[in-house]
Amino acid sequence: MRKIVSYLINNIREHLMFYILLWSLLAIIDFIYIVFY
Repeated sequence: MRKIVSYLINNIREHLMFYILLWSLLAIIDFIYIVFY
């Protein structure tokens, strides 16, 4: 049971890092778009 919980927590953490990376990339693209256009 504990192994499943720790596995889920690790999975969620990895996905969170991925989503943060994705959103920061989108924010940078948005910023560049606003500045240059």
